Amino acid sequence: MQITPNPSISKNDLHQISTPSVLAHNRIFPVIEELAGLFRDGGIHQGSTVEVRGEAETTFAAALTIAVSQSSKWTAVVGLPGLSSQAVSHLGVDLSRWVFVDHPQDHAAEVVQALMGSVALIVIGSNTKIRSDHGRKIAARMRSKGTSIITVGDARGYNLRPSFSLKILRASWSGIGHGNGRLTSRRLEVEAVHRGVTSNSHRRLFYLPDEQGQLSAIKQSFLQVDPVASRDVRKQGGLQHFDEDVPQAS
Repeated sequence: MQITPNPSISKNDLHQISTPSVLAHNRIFPVIEELAGLFRDGGIHQGSTVEVRGEAETTFAAALTIAVSQSSKWTAVVGLPGLSSQAVSHLGVDLSRWVFVDHPQDHAAEVVQALMGSVALIVIGSNTKIRSDHGRKIAARMRSKGTSIITVGDARGYNLRPSFSLKILRASWSGIGHGNGRLTSRRLEVEAVHRGVTSNSHRRLFYLPDEQGQLSAIKQSFLQVDPVASRDVRKQGGLQHFDEDVPQAS
């Protein structure tokens, strides 16, 4: 197991990340304006678990950390060795406020618990294995320390219970010659679901990446979702204006 901070991190920064810090008073971690509409209170509640599922889930999870990194708070990324630092930086993430634990191996639960209270967000990926008893301990520690977790994929796969789910229902690429040339942007249909509040589910459309390689919202994309009808929509492949002939890519 190796914890790898960004090379530009100073010794003083490393001291701060290893020492429990007092988190913000407003109890909400910010997200960029383009993503705020997904959340009922405009950001990520401290001590909550957010799961991101579907195509482009890793990139979308990283995008949720942009505003936190830009506000000088820390994010830890655990179990995502394949994540492209260059791509994430291009999204707007301040990598000097990220720390990486690529291969936690059998120590994932201990690593996550040790980071609680020292970082604002912990993004956990497929190389993170957490037993059910450890999941309960982590949930309790999250509530007391105020750190939030973003899971790449189903939170239950990490024995965590999501407070909020972002499901990428559909993704389509566009580019020269309907994808036969250079792919320039990817459009995502994202459904936001609050645990226990299915009637409040809604969807938005985004470009990730857009033609500048960043995330942008499609403003007219707000859709209230009927929880019963949404099952039929998913069976039909989601919103009708997505291009059927664009190749899928992650």
